[in-house]
Amino acid sequence: MSQIEYLIGVDGGGTGTRICIAGLDGIEKVRAEAGASALGQGVDKAWTNILQAIRDGFAAIGVASPDFSRCAVGLGLSGVHNRAWADEFQQKNPGFAKIIVETDGFSTLLGAHKGEFGAIIAIGTGSIGEAWLADGTRLEVGGWGFPTSDEGSGAFLGLKAINHVQRVFDGRQPLTDFGRKLMSVTGDSKEAIFAWMGKMKQGECASLSPIVVEFGERDPVAKDFLLDAGREIEIIGKALRRDAATLPIAICGGGLSEALRPYIPVDFLASTSRPQSDSCAGALILIRRAVA
Repeated sequence: MSQIEYLIGVDGGGTGTRICIAGLDGIEKVRAEAGASALGQGVDKAWTNILQAIRDGFAAIGVASPDFSRCAVGLGLSGVHNRAWADEFQQKNPGFAKIIVETDGFSTLLGAHKGEFGAIIAIGTGSIGEAWLADGTRLEVGGWGFPTSDEGSGAFLGLKAINHVQRVFDGRQPLTDFGRKLMSVTGDSKEAIFAWMGKMKQGECASLSPIVVEFGERDPVAKDFLLDAGREIEIIGKALRRDAATLPIAICGGGLSEALRPYIPVDFLASTSRPQSDSCAGALILIRRAVA
């Protein structure tokens, strides 16, 4: 690995890609972003957006044409559990000296605890709980993917929101400002709502979650959705601690995870922490250890 000059960490999810570039010392030089790189949206699309972010990052530090053969990349990606997608992704390595592909949950865990043992509950477009115990055991809770899992996430709230739109439209729920705001996105006719649902993937679904948060303290239906999400987060945490009651858990995920904190059961929330760093930094830790 003596030819490697740069280490790159990649956090690839359903709504965007974040990368960081470092030297062999692991100290970040720059960060950059691009479009989604969850493998479920297509391996070619994932590589296209990852490479765009990497090239933008190198351009920002004055490297116009990076030599991928002198780069090692750690990737925390959504969709890695599908072995066929993960294998295809690795086979299409565009020339990097080394790549290590892990779940975005594990890269988030490494970042949250600065490479130490512990657990995370990652809440964003999707959700997952992951633990890495001192004996080397790894646990995963949830993370089965959209639309059947992702409990407590933006997509989880979005599914509840679009169901609420349906209920408002056909008279099972009264029309309130919450419903009006949702319909400003989904449309307010049966044809428009069906058309919106026809295009609805994980990201589109999660795009309704900020409206749920906005009305959380003004609308009882929105508040119930948020309380349901909070309970799901606690359920994930209890499953992670089933064999280690004092396992440190960080609740991760940025804006939505912060917005949900008031709706997470108080005793459980008090037993958790905020992450020390993020999935991008965790992916960098992953590749630095592999190269070292």
